[in-house]
Amino acid sequence: YNNYLALKGVKMKAFSKALTFATLIGLSMGSQAYMLNDTYIGGDDHGLRDVIGEKSLFDVHGLNVSFSGSNLVVDIYTNFASDTGIGSYPNLTSNGLGIGSGDLFLSNSYAPYGSSSNDYLNDSASNGNLWSYGLSIDNAYSERGGKASLYALNGATNDSNALLSEDFLTSGTYRNGQEVAVDTQSQTTSLVNTTGSWSIDKIAQKISFSFDTTGTDLLSTGDLALHWGMLCGNDVIEGVVAVPTQVSEPSILALFGLGLLGLGYVRRRV
Repeated sequence: YNNYLALKGVKMKAFSKALTFATLIGLSMGSQAYMLNDTYIGGDDHGLRDVIGEKSLFDVHGLNVSFSGSNLVVDIYTNFASDTGIGSYPNLTSNGLGIGSGDLFLSNSYAPYGSSSNDYLNDSASNGNLWSYGLSIDNAYSERGGKASLYALNGATNDSNALLSEDFLTSGTYRNGQEVAVDTQSQTTSLVNTTGSWSIDKIAQKISFSFDTTGTDLLSTGDLALHWGMLCGNDVIEGVVAVPTQVSEPSILALFGLGLLGLGYVRRRV
């Protein structure tokens, strides 16, 4: 009986290792992450370059994009993800709520105004990359996050699809002319889905967006362009990352099958 239990234990350990191995291969192949550093400046910077105002409040360090099938997670690393950033300067805002988090803009191509050699100093909503989708968050002034909805942006210009930094600020020095929120009331925007979410991690100082791209062409060209800034646009991150080759569901199932074949080999050995 004791020998039976020992043999059964060996088989269970072998099963666990084989299954874990197949699972790790499937996950590593099906989910990939890409980093984008903040090298974008954009106009109008009032000659203050990358960050307008206090870096401790507005500096954006970079972003991380994680791909898993049609699902995306975008993590924005910024000092703005803090108690002091969100809701700051209420006296300068048109609604008196202070400066809130902006929406996430996306497209499958990237054609900003200018070149990397001049850091796109004159790039703005009126002449920059045309964004084809926007992830609109439910409450820009929340310190926790909430729900997010993906919209298709069908206008010929960003101005017709988006609200700009000057739509939220009434005074002070801020980066004018930057798209910071989806204009959900515009006739040129249409709802794709309401299944997204967003969150704020004040310890890691990041704002995260999670959403499904099903029904869009965002992952169709091999490039994914992104744009994000807080509602004042005092620092904006923008750029493009490569879209990885997606692993199909049958491929992942085949990897699990390899693990199960390994079990047969272990059984014969035992």
